Amino acid sequence: MARNFVLTNKKPFWYLSRQEQTVILVLLAAMLVGTTLPSRIIVATSDSLDRRVFFKVPVTPSRIQRGDYLLFPLHGEEHRPFLRQGITENHVLIKKVGCVPGDLLTKESGGVFSCQQSTVGKALVKDSHGHVLPVFSFNGPVPQNSYFMMGTNPRSYDSRYFGFIHGDAFIAKALPLW
Repeated sequence: MARNFVLTNKKPFWYLSRQEQTVILVLLAAMLVGTTLPSRIIVATSDSLDRRVFFKVPVTPSRIQRGDYLLFPLHGEEHRPFLRQGITENHVLIKKVGCVPGDLLTKESGGVFSCQQSTVGKALVKDSHGHVLPVFSFNGPVPQNSYFMMGTNPRSYDSRYFGFIHGDAFIAKALPLW
């Protein structure tokens, strides 16, 4: 028994016009951005930096350079004097790399820190509540896989007080957007 098939100019149901393809691609891109972008945007609420909005990307330890913004958790006994309202155990900080391994870090009289003979900041003796601050003391080359982290505000809580951050502690690199 022979069957007769009628050929039509009808397109298969999966065929999309150029306009429909564009709409689908825009919707898929919006869904992708809407689900991944919010977890990559960081807003710094501290006054310790001159930038406020950052885009978080993976950090490659071998590519860390002076001036990079990096994220790391705040934990350990050396931070106890600073744990207060707004800063808690495991709080994530964003700081700028002031010195990299091998750089010459010096602490001069008056608490002035220099990296490669360029001043990076001065440690305060007391905080805004009058509490005496522990000041990091070091003179010499920065050890391997250690970084001296700085805020851009003179009152920033950074390596001037807690010392080096080990390269394994970095969570991500933060690219400044604004």
